[in-house]
Amino acid sequence: MHSCHSQPQSGFIMMLLVVVMAVGAAAFFSLYSDNASLRHQSDHYLTRMSQLNEVKQQLLKYAVFQPELYQSDLISNSRTYKEASKIPGPGYLPCRDLDGDGWVLGAETSCGNPRDPSDETTGFVYGFLPIGFKTRNFFFGALEPQQFYYVVDERFVNGNNLYNNGSTGRYAPLNTVLAPSTAPDAPPPNALPAGSLPWLTLNGVEGYVALIIFPNTPQVFSDGFEQDRSQGGSAVDRIADYLDRRFDDEGNRLDGNADGNRHFFSQGQANIGVNDLVVGITFSEWRAVALNRVCSQIGELNQVDENAAYWFNDYDSIQNPSGGNWRGLTGACEQ
Repeated sequence: MHSCHSQPQSGFIMMLLVVVMAVGAAAFFSLYSDNASLRHQSDHYLTRMSQLNEVKQQLLKYAVFQPELYQSDLISNSRTYKEASKIPGPGYLPCRDLDGDGWVLGAETSCGNPRDPSDETTGFVYGFLPIGFKTRNFFFGALEPQQFYYVVDERFVNGNNLYNNGSTGRYAPLNTVLAPSTAPDAPPPNALPAGSLPWLTLNGVEGYVALIIFPNTPQVFSDGFEQDRSQGGSAVDRIADYLDRRFDDEGNRLDGNADGNRHFFSQGQANIGVNDLVVGITFSEWRAVALNRVCSQIGELNQVDENAAYWFNDYDSIQNPSGGNWRGLTGACEQ
C-alpha cells in the first residue's frame, strides 16, 4: 500500500533535481565561457608575441646586413654602387616613421637625440615602426602602418646628422665595445665615455638597443584619460593614444610608456594599467649577431688594405668616417 505522501515527495525530489541540474548547467556553461575567453586572450597574446619576435629578428637581420643593403643606391631606376668609403658597417638600425605612412622618407631619414645624462628624455628616438624599405627590398614584418611603436638608441640608427662624421650621417664608430666615442655637433651633451651602454630600460632592466611595442586595445585609464586613435598627428604627438600609462595600487601615476622618457614596461601584474606588449633587443643580443657577422667573413675582411677608407678599418672623422674599428676587435672571433 503506497503512502499518501509518496507522490508529493517524488514531485519535490524531481523539482530539486531539475534545480540542481539547472544550476550545474549554468555553472558549466559559465566556466566554459570563461575558459573560452581565457583561450581567446591566450591565443591573442601568443599571436602578438610571435609577431613581435618576428619583427625583432628582421631588425637584427637589417642590422647585420647593413653593408650589403647599402652598398648601392637606386638612382633614376638604376642601381648605382657606392664608394667603399661610404658603405656603413654592420649594426645600424632604421630611423622611425613619424607620419604613420609606413615609410622613412624625407626628414624622417635622420633622427638624432644625443644623450644628456641629466635628461632621461634623451639618448633615444621613438615613433611608428616602418614597414620596411622598398628600394632595399627589405621589410620588418608589420602588416600595416602604425601597427607597432619602435624605440631605438639614437647612436644605432643609420641616419643621424648630429655627429662629426662628414657626409656619412651616422654615429661612428659603432662596434661591440662602443669605443672610442665621439662628440656630437650640437650641445648638450659632451661625448659619452667610451663603452657607454644603451640606457633604454624594459621593466626596470637597462641596456636595450631597441624596443618594439604592440599597442593593445585602447583604454580608459583610472585617472579618466581615454585613448583615441582616430586623431591625426605625428607618432610623437599621439603617443598617449597608443602607449599606456602606469599606476600603483593606490591609483597614483608612475612612469609609463607614454611619458616620453627612457623607461618602458610590458603587460604584467606588476604594471597596473599597461596592456602594451613589448619585446626588446638587448645590447648583448646586438653585440652577438654583429660580431658573428664579422667573424663569419674574417678571412675576406683581413684582405682589405688596413689603410683604406672602409667600415672594417679604424675610424677617423676625416679620413675614414665610416670606420668601425672592427679590425682591432677580431681577436674575439677566436674565443
